Amino acid sequence: MNINIHRISAAFSFVVVLGATVVSAESTVDENVRILFSSEKSSGTLALHSMLADGSLLQLHVPAAVRGRGEYEASVSPDGKHIAFTTYRYGGWKIAISDLDGRNIRRLTMDPQYVYDPAWSPDGITIVYRRIVNGSGPYFRGNAAAFIINADGSNNRALTSNNKEHIRNLSFSPDGHYLLYDAFVDNGLGVMRMKKSGSEHMRLTNLNTPSFAPSWFPDGNWIAYMHQDQEGYVDVWKMRVDGTEAQNITQSKNKGLHSIGDTFSHWQYETNVSPDGKWIAFTADYQDKGNADIYTVSLETSEIVRLTSHKGADLHPFWYKVSD
Repeated sequence: MNINIHRISAAFSFVVVLGATVVSAESTVDENVRILFSSEKSSGTLALHSMLADGSLLQLHVPAAVRGRGEYEASVSPDGKHIAFTTYRYGGWKIAISDLDGRNIRRLTMDPQYVYDPAWSPDGITIVYRRIVNGSGPYFRGNAAAFIINADGSNNRALTSNNKEHIRNLSFSPDGHYLLYDAFVDNGLGVMRMKKSGSEHMRLTNLNTPSFAPSWFPDGNWIAYMHQDQEGYVDVWKMRVDGTEAQNITQSKNKGLHSIGDTFSHWQYETNVSPDGKWIAFTADYQDKGNADIYTVSLETSEIVRLTSHKGADLHPFWYKVSD
Protein backbone atom coordinates (compact mmCIF):
# COMPACT_ATOMS: atom_id res chain seq x y z
CA MET A 1 0.00 0.00 0.00
CA ASN A 2 1.42 3.39 -0.96
CA ILE A 3 -0.93 6.21 -0.05
CA ASN A 4 0.21 9.65 -1.14
CA ILE A 5 -2.55 12.13 -0.43
CA HIS A 6 -1.70 15.67 0.59
CA ARG A 7 -3.88 17.86 2.78
CA ILE A 8 -2.97 21.50 2.16
CA SER A 9 -3.87 24.33 4.52
CA ALA A 10 -3.31 28.03 4.06
CA ALA A 11 0.23 27.84 5.42
CA PHE A 12 1.44 24.25 5.41
CA SER A 13 1.17 21.06 3.37
CA PHE A 14 0.22 18.06 5.51
CA VAL A 15 1.36 14.89 3.76
CA VAL A 16 -0.54 11.74 4.77
CA VAL A 17 1.56 8.62 4.13
CA LEU A 18 0.32 5.38 5.68
CA GLY A 19 -1.30 7.33 8.50
CA ALA A 20 1.79 9.41 9.36
CA THR A 21 1.55 13.19 9.15
CA VAL A 22 4.56 15.15 7.94
CA VAL A 23 4.61 18.97 7.79
CA SER A 24 6.31 20.20 4.66
CA ALA A 25 7.06 23.59 3.14
CA GLU A 26 4.73 26.56 3.10
CA SER A 27 2.34 26.44 0.12
CA THR A 28 1.90 29.22 -2.41
CA VAL A 29 -1.04 29.52 -4.76
CA ASP A 30 -2.29 31.93 -7.40
CA GLU A 31 -4.91 34.08 -5.67
CA ASN A 32 -6.39 35.00 -9.07
CA VAL A 33 -7.64 31.44 -9.52
CA ARG A 34 -10.38 30.00 -7.31
CA ILE A 35 -12.58 26.91 -7.16
CA LEU A 36 -16.33 27.36 -6.81
CA PHE A 37 -18.11 24.43 -5.17
CA SER A 38 -21.28 23.47 -3.32
CA SER A 39 -20.94 22.59 0.34
CA GLU A 40 -23.03 21.61 3.34
CA LYS A 41 -20.41 23.12 5.69
CA SER A 42 -22.37 26.16 6.89
CA SER A 43 -25.98 25.04 7.14
CA GLY A 44 -26.25 21.33 6.48
CA THR A 45 -27.76 22.23 3.11
CA LEU A 46 -25.71 22.76 -0.04
CA ALA A 47 -24.67 26.38 -0.56
CA LEU A 48 -22.18 27.88 -3.01
CA HIS A 49 -18.67 28.64 -1.72
CA SER A 50 -15.27 29.21 -3.25
CA MET A 51 -11.69 28.64 -2.14
CA LEU A 52 -8.17 29.00 -3.39
CA ALA A 53 -6.55 26.00 -5.07
CA ASP A 54 -5.00 24.97 -1.73
CA GLY A 55 -8.36 24.90 0.06
CA SER A 56 -7.80 28.18 1.92
CA LEU A 57 -9.64 31.55 2.04
CA LEU A 58 -13.18 30.21 1.89
CA GLN A 59 -15.91 32.57 0.72
CA LEU A 60 -19.68 32.15 0.74
CA HIS A 61 -21.31 33.20 -2.52
CA VAL A 62 -24.92 31.91 -2.53
CA PRO A 63 -26.49 30.68 0.73
CA ALA A 64 -29.07 27.90 0.69
CA ALA A 65 -32.63 29.14 0.20
CA VAL A 66 -34.61 25.93 0.86
CA ARG A 67 -33.42 23.64 3.62
CA GLY A 68 -32.64 20.17 2.30
CA ARG A 69 -32.83 21.48 -1.27
CA GLY A 70 -29.62 23.36 -1.80
CA GLU A 71 -27.75 25.32 -4.44
CA TYR A 72 -25.41 23.22 -6.55
CA GLU A 73 -24.05 22.33 -10.03
CA ALA A 74 -22.68 25.85 -10.38
CA SER A 75 -20.53 27.31 -13.16
CA VAL A 76 -18.96 30.74 -13.54
CA SER A 77 -19.41 32.85 -16.66
CA PRO A 78 -16.36 33.28 -18.91
CA ASP A 79 -15.93 36.91 -17.79
CA GLY A 80 -15.91 35.79 -14.14
CA LYS A 81 -18.84 38.02 -13.18
CA HIS A 82 -21.82 35.66 -12.87
CA ILE A 83 -22.77 32.23 -11.58
CA ALA A 84 -25.35 29.89 -13.10
CA PHE A 85 -26.56 27.18 -10.74
CA THR A 86 -29.30 24.66 -9.99
CA THR A 87 -31.70 25.69 -7.22
CA TYR A 88 -34.99 24.69 -5.57
CA ARG A 89 -35.91 28.24 -4.55
CA TYR A 90 -38.61 28.53 -7.22
CA GLY A 91 -40.37 25.24 -6.46
CA GLY A 92 -38.79 22.21 -8.15
CA TRP A 93 -35.28 22.20 -9.58
CA LYS A 94 -34.70 25.26 -11.77
CA ILE A 95 -31.69 27.28 -12.94
CA ALA A 96 -30.82 30.71 -11.62
CA ILE A 97 -28.12 33.29 -12.28
CA SER A 98 -26.47 35.59 -9.74
CA ASP A 99 -23.60 38.01 -9.62
CA LEU A 100 -20.36 36.33 -8.56
CA ASP A 101 -20.85 37.60 -4.99
CA GLY A 102 -24.33 36.02 -4.86
CA ARG A 103 -26.29 39.23 -5.28
CA ASN A 104 -29.04 39.92 -7.83
CA ILE A 105 -30.28 36.34 -8.07
CA ARG A 106 -32.80 35.83 -10.86
CA ARG A 107 -34.59 32.82 -12.24
CA LEU A 108 -33.38 31.82 -15.71
CA THR A 109 -35.45 28.84 -16.82
CA MET A 110 -39.25 28.80 -16.82
CA ASP A 111 -39.63 25.15 -17.81
CA PRO A 112 -42.31 23.33 -15.78
CA GLN A 113 -40.05 20.25 -15.74
CA TYR A 114 -37.03 19.79 -13.54
CA VAL A 115 -33.82 21.19 -15.04
CA TYR A 116 -30.16 20.81 -14.05
CA ASP A 117 -26.48 21.20 -15.02
CA PRO A 118 -26.14 24.74 -16.43
CA ALA A 119 -22.93 25.48 -18.37
CA TRP A 120 -21.93 28.72 -20.10
CA SER A 121 -20.88 29.03 -23.72
CA PRO A 122 -17.36 30.46 -24.20
CA ASP A 123 -18.78 33.79 -25.38
CA GLY A 124 -21.05 34.04 -22.31
CA ILE A 125 -24.17 34.56 -24.43
CA THR A 126 -25.90 31.21 -23.95
CA ILE A 127 -26.24 28.51 -21.30
CA VAL A 128 -26.76 24.84 -22.04
CA TYR A 129 -28.59 22.60 -19.56
CA ARG A 130 -30.54 19.36 -19.26
CA ARG A 131 -34.29 19.13 -18.90
CA ILE A 132 -36.28 16.10 -17.84
CA VAL A 133 -38.58 15.06 -20.67
CA ASN A 134 -41.25 12.62 -19.57
CA GLY A 135 -44.46 14.10 -20.96
CA SER A 136 -46.27 13.87 -17.63
CA GLY A 137 -45.16 16.52 -15.18
CA PRO A 138 -42.16 18.13 -13.52
CA TYR A 139 -40.65 15.11 -11.82
CA PHE A 140 -37.14 13.79 -12.16
CA ARG A 141 -38.23 10.45 -13.61
CA GLY A 142 -37.75 10.24 -17.34
CA ASN A 143 -35.01 10.89 -19.83
CA ALA A 144 -33.17 14.19 -19.99
CA ALA A 145 -32.65 16.18 -23.18
CA ALA A 146 -30.19 18.99 -23.90
CA PHE A 147 -31.61 22.51 -24.01
CA ILE A 148 -30.02 25.89 -24.61
CA ILE A 149 -31.12 29.36 -23.52
CA ASN A 150 -29.76 32.87 -23.80
CA ALA A 151 -28.32 34.21 -20.56
CA ASP A 152 -31.06 36.86 -20.53
CA GLY A 153 -33.74 34.11 -20.52
CA SER A 154 -34.75 34.43 -24.17
CA ASN A 155 -34.76 31.89 -27.00
CA ASN A 156 -35.06 28.74 -24.92
CA ARG A 157 -34.98 25.72 -27.22
CA ALA A 158 -34.27 22.00 -27.34
CA LEU A 159 -31.06 20.67 -28.87
CA THR A 160 -31.93 16.98 -28.67
CA SER A 161 -35.05 14.86 -28.74
CA ASN A 162 -33.55 11.38 -28.60
CA ASN A 163 -35.53 9.51 -25.97
CA LYS A 164 -32.90 6.76 -25.93
CA GLU A 165 -30.34 9.00 -24.20
CA HIS A 166 -30.56 10.31 -20.66
CA ILE A 167 -28.20 13.29 -20.99
CA ARG A 168 -26.24 14.81 -18.09
CA ASN A 169 -23.21 16.99 -17.35
CA LEU A 170 -23.24 19.13 -20.48
CA SER A 171 -20.40 21.55 -21.27
CA PHE A 172 -19.18 23.56 -24.25
CA SER A 173 -15.82 22.94 -25.87
CA PRO A 174 -13.39 25.87 -25.47
CA ASP A 175 -13.98 26.87 -29.10
CA GLY A 176 -17.76 26.63 -28.65
CA HIS A 177 -18.26 24.17 -31.50
CA TYR A 178 -19.05 21.01 -29.52
CA LEU A 179 -20.91 19.83 -26.45
CA LEU A 180 -19.54 17.17 -24.14
CA TYR A 181 -21.81 15.12 -21.88
CA ASP A 182 -22.45 11.71 -20.39
CA ALA A 183 -25.56 9.68 -21.02
CA PHE A 184 -27.33 6.53 -19.95
CA VAL A 185 -27.81 4.51 -23.15
CA ASP A 186 -29.02 0.91 -23.40
CA ASN A 187 -28.35 0.22 -19.70
CA GLY A 188 -24.84 1.64 -19.97
CA LEU A 189 -23.28 4.98 -19.04
CA GLY A 190 -20.76 6.59 -21.36
CA VAL A 191 -19.11 9.85 -22.38
CA MET A 192 -20.52 11.44 -25.54
CA ARG A 193 -19.88 14.40 -27.79
CA MET A 194 -22.09 16.27 -30.25
CA LYS A 195 -22.04 19.45 -32.28
CA LYS A 196 -23.43 22.56 -30.57
CA SER A 197 -26.47 22.30 -32.85
CA GLY A 198 -27.36 18.98 -31.20
CA SER A 199 -26.38 16.90 -34.24
CA GLU A 200 -23.73 14.25 -34.91
CA HIS A 201 -23.65 12.43 -31.60
CA MET A 202 -20.43 10.48 -31.05
CA ARG A 203 -19.84 7.98 -28.25
CA LEU A 204 -16.28 8.29 -26.89
CA THR A 205 -16.24 5.41 -24.38
CA ASN A 206 -17.67 1.90 -24.43
CA LEU A 207 -20.67 1.03 -22.31
CA ASN A 208 -19.27 -2.14 -20.72
CA THR A 209 -18.16 -0.22 -17.63
CA PRO A 210 -19.41 3.26 -16.63
CA SER A 211 -17.66 6.44 -17.76
CA PHE A 212 -19.11 9.77 -16.69
CA ALA A 213 -18.64 13.34 -15.37
CA PRO A 214 -16.59 14.61 -18.35
CA SER A 215 -14.97 18.04 -18.66
CA TRP A 216 -12.75 19.79 -21.20
CA PHE A 217 -9.09 20.63 -20.94
CA PRO A 218 -8.48 24.32 -21.74
CA ASP A 219 -6.73 23.43 -25.01
CA GLY A 220 -9.79 21.54 -26.26
CA ASN A 221 -7.65 18.55 -27.25
CA TRP A 222 -8.22 16.41 -24.15
CA ILE A 223 -11.15 15.42 -21.95
CA ALA A 224 -11.13 14.55 -18.24
CA TYR A 225 -13.72 12.10 -16.94
CA MET A 226 -14.37 9.46 -14.30
CA HIS A 227 -14.38 5.76 -15.03
CA GLN A 228 -15.47 2.83 -12.87
CA ASP A 229 -13.77 -0.51 -13.43
CA GLN A 230 -15.27 -3.92 -12.83
CA GLU A 231 -13.95 -4.00 -9.25
CA GLY A 232 -15.76 -0.76 -8.41
CA TYR A 233 -12.71 1.52 -8.40
CA VAL A 234 -13.61 4.97 -9.70
CA ASP A 235 -10.71 6.95 -11.08
CA VAL A 236 -10.08 10.20 -12.89
CA TRP A 237 -9.04 9.51 -16.48
CA LYS A 238 -8.17 11.60 -19.49
CA MET A 239 -8.51 10.90 -23.21
CA ARG A 240 -8.27 12.71 -26.50
CA VAL A 241 -11.42 14.31 -27.91
CA ASP A 242 -11.90 11.35 -30.27
CA GLY A 243 -11.82 8.86 -27.36
CA THR A 244 -8.29 7.57 -27.98
CA GLU A 245 -5.24 7.44 -25.67
CA ALA A 246 -7.28 6.94 -22.49
CA GLN A 247 -5.11 7.15 -19.37
CA ASN A 248 -5.86 6.50 -15.69
CA ILE A 249 -4.61 9.54 -13.74
CA THR A 250 -5.46 8.79 -10.10
CA GLN A 251 -4.63 5.05 -10.05
CA SER A 252 -6.55 4.60 -6.80
CA LYS A 253 -6.18 0.82 -6.56
CA ASN A 254 -2.41 0.98 -7.04
CA LYS A 255 -2.21 3.68 -4.33
CA GLY A 256 -4.11 1.55 -1.83
CA LEU A 257 -7.18 3.82 -1.83
CA HIS A 258 -10.59 2.29 -1.30
CA SER A 259 -13.16 1.84 -4.03
CA ILE A 260 -15.69 4.69 -4.04
CA GLY A 261 -18.10 3.12 -6.51
CA ASP A 262 -20.79 2.29 -3.95
CA THR A 263 -20.34 5.22 -1.54
CA PHE A 264 -21.53 8.04 -3.80
CA SER A 265 -24.76 8.95 -5.56
CA HIS A 266 -24.29 9.42 -9.29
CA TRP A 267 -25.02 13.15 -9.21
CA GLN A 268 -22.19 13.82 -6.76
CA TYR A 269 -19.39 12.96 -9.21
CA GLU A 270 -17.62 15.77 -11.03
CA THR A 271 -14.39 16.60 -12.81
CA ASN A 272 -13.11 20.05 -13.75
CA VAL A 273 -9.72 21.02 -15.20
CA SER A 274 -7.72 23.99 -13.94
CA PRO A 275 -7.23 26.97 -16.31
CA ASP A 276 -3.55 26.06 -16.77
CA GLY A 277 -4.42 22.44 -17.56
CA LYS A 278 -2.18 21.08 -14.79
CA TRP A 279 -4.75 19.90 -12.22
CA ILE A 280 -8.10 18.14 -12.28
CA ALA A 281 -10.53 18.82 -9.43
CA PHE A 282 -12.91 15.98 -8.56
CA THR A 283 -15.04 14.54 -5.76
CA ALA A 284 -14.06 11.51 -3.66
CA ASP A 285 -14.25 10.15 -0.11
CA TYR A 286 -10.78 8.65 0.20
CA GLN A 287 -10.20 9.85 3.78
CA ASP A 288 -13.76 10.16 5.10
CA LYS A 289 -15.67 7.25 3.65
CA GLY A 290 -19.20 8.12 2.61
CA ASN A 291 -18.58 11.86 2.91
CA ALA A 292 -17.73 13.62 -0.35
CA ASP A 293 -14.82 16.05 -0.40
CA ILE A 294 -13.04 18.03 -3.10
CA TYR A 295 -9.68 16.65 -4.25
CA THR A 296 -7.28 17.58 -7.01
CA VAL A 297 -4.85 15.41 -8.93
CA SER A 298 -1.73 16.67 -10.68
CA LEU A 299 -1.37 15.80 -14.36
CA GLU A 300 2.40 15.94 -13.98
CA THR A 301 2.93 13.78 -10.88
CA SER A 302 -0.44 12.07 -10.18
CA GLU A 303 -0.24 13.57 -6.67
CA ILE A 304 -3.69 13.65 -5.05
CA VAL A 305 -4.49 16.64 -2.82
CA ARG A 306 -7.45 16.86 -0.46
CA LEU A 307 -8.86 20.41 -0.38
CA THR A 308 -11.90 20.11 1.91
CA SER A 309 -12.65 18.22 5.12
CA HIS A 310 -15.99 19.65 6.24
CA LYS A 311 -18.75 17.76 7.96
CA GLY A 312 -21.21 17.19 5.13
CA ALA A 313 -20.70 16.93 1.40
CA ASP A 314 -18.48 19.19 -0.74
CA LEU A 315 -19.38 18.80 -4.40
CA HIS A 316 -19.12 20.03 -8.00
CA PRO A 317 -15.80 21.92 -8.14
CA PHE A 318 -15.47 24.55 -10.87
CA TRP A 319 -12.23 26.48 -11.49
CA TYR A 320 -12.46 30.13 -12.46
CA LYS A 321 -10.25 33.17 -12.79
CA VAL A 322 -11.03 36.20 -10.67
CA SER A 323 -12.01 39.09 -12.92
CA ASP A 324 -10.61 42.60 -12.51
